[in-house]
Amino acid sequence: MSEKPIVYWAPPVEIFAMRNNANNMITNNLVKTRLVLNQILDNINEGDKVAVKVHVGEALNTRYLRPDYVREVVTAIKEKGGIPTLVETHGLGLQVQTIELSCNYQICLTHRTNSSDHMKIAQLHGYTEEIIGAPIRFLDGEFGRKGKIQKIDGIQLKDVSVASELHDFDKIVVISHFKGHVQACFGGALKQLGIGCVSKRNKHLAHFPSLLKVDQDKCDMSKCNTQCVNICPVKAISIQNDKAFIDPDLCYGCFLCSLKMGCPIKGVIERPEMNSVPDMNLRYIDNAMGVLASIGKEKFRYINFAFDVVQLCDCVSNPGVAIVPDLGIFGSKDPVAIDKACIDAETNAPGLPYMNEEGKWVEGIPSGVEKFKALSPNEDVDADRSFKAATINKLGSVEYELKMI
Repeated sequence: MSEKPIVYWAPPVEIFAMRNNANNMITNNLVKTRLVLNQILDNINEGDKVAVKVHVGEALNTRYLRPDYVREVVTAIKEKGGIPTLVETHGLGLQVQTIELSCNYQICLTHRTNSSDHMKIAQLHGYTEEIIGAPIRFLDGEFGRKGKIQKIDGIQLKDVSVASELHDFDKIVVISHFKGHVQACFGGALKQLGIGCVSKRNKHLAHFPSLLKVDQDKCDMSKCNTQCVNICPVKAISIQNDKAFIDPDLCYGCFLCSLKMGCPIKGVIERPEMNSVPDMNLRYIDNAMGVLASIGKEKFRYINFAFDVVQLCDCVSNPGVAIVPDLGIFGSKDPVAIDKACIDAETNAPGLPYMNEEGKWVEGIPSGVEKFKALSPNEDVDADRSFKAATINKLGSVEYELKMI
């Protein structure tokens, strides 16, 4: 019988003191970060190229992980003799969303879809070499298309396009801001693997059941100038027998062809509906399976920062307010165990009060209730589904030993 994986936990214990001293500084969160790292960075050797997987946050999001914590990870890796690089992948699709507010304020979102705009957001949020001490590199190319196919026997997927340049590194440290997610229920180490380490092809297949298709009955070359062929950035669309055809091996779901400028005939390009919550859960876990199979489980280490535990993800601009107090810092070699420990801590914590639309304070959700599910308008949101899928795919264990440090 195998031993349970260890999850190291630096809890949110604070020692009040008027002056800084050794007694109260041990509860400083940056010191706690180093204490956790001392337990998990046992696989880094002199000269190792180390990928530090981060999420820089969407434009206008103010709940993303502070770069101070990432700097501690980078410093600890350097002290081990490793050579750290911050790594990221681009967001889904290629479209930029613009929102006009009544206060004459224009908001532009979804800029993380290409290297140029993604880098601007990274710099705005302090994810730069000058601040953190390591350069940032996008693993899936300028537009998120570069991936290496890994065959798997997943629950729904049979291959995964892993971000190609992840293979350039000897070790990977996955940093996660633990928080909620509108479909996955929570975001942590598993989601960083299953969404954050794949190319856009498998980001799309996690969110949608299929890539885009052409309705052959509606396609009429006499009514267009083959705009779809010209607009496709990966040359996935060709004309065959006077009809447009989308090659599923090349398409990665940018949706440009489905816009009016890509096809002037309504309904020709079939845009798939989004996956149901259960299917999305199974598919992002399948993606994670592909990432670990492609790189090797032993190369990964995980650290989750359970601060600003909000209901929605760092990939949205308005993730809401914290729903529980800070839960501390977690570290492990097992992505399932570390996320389960965070969910357990969130469930056991008292919910924070919040203000409703009438400006009145509402009592928080009591301890013993899983808050992300309780607050979700979608009854299908359930953390247990992801854990069951991860167990089936043998990504790790939901049974763990918690060691407080």
